[in-house]
Amino acid sequence: MNKFDKICIVDDDAIVVFGLKRALQALESSSELLVYENGLDAIESFQEMIGENIELPLLILIDINMPVMGGWDFISEMRQIWPKDRKEPTIYMMTSSINPKDLETAKTFNLEDNYLIKPIYADQLEGILL
Repeated sequence: MNKFDKICIVDDDAIVVFGLKRALQALESSSELLVYENGLDAIESFQEMIGENIELPLLILIDINMPVMGGWDFISEMRQIWPKDRKEPTIYMMTSSINPKDLETAKTFNLEDNYLIKPIYADQLEGILL
């Protein structure tokens, strides 16, 4: 049903992760789902996948504010390690913050159109997946 074989969720909030999983199930997504509690865990896993030549996720839903490594630092690091010969992922920033500085930062990463305010609903995910 969707265009992503592998989806990555990076969020330290178990309730948000649960809700995203339920929404994906409701949309009958057949995508493999990778879930990490912070950006560093995701980066380390991606480095392993790159080293083993395993398919990387082409959709990443990431929280802006997390312990260890937040969303902005993750994107900077991910863009450095991502193999040049592989398609870059579509990234959606997720936040419960209404701080206008976050949207300004999203613009510096060219992600202002991929900026989601939590909670994320199934209809929003459907628009992303199709």
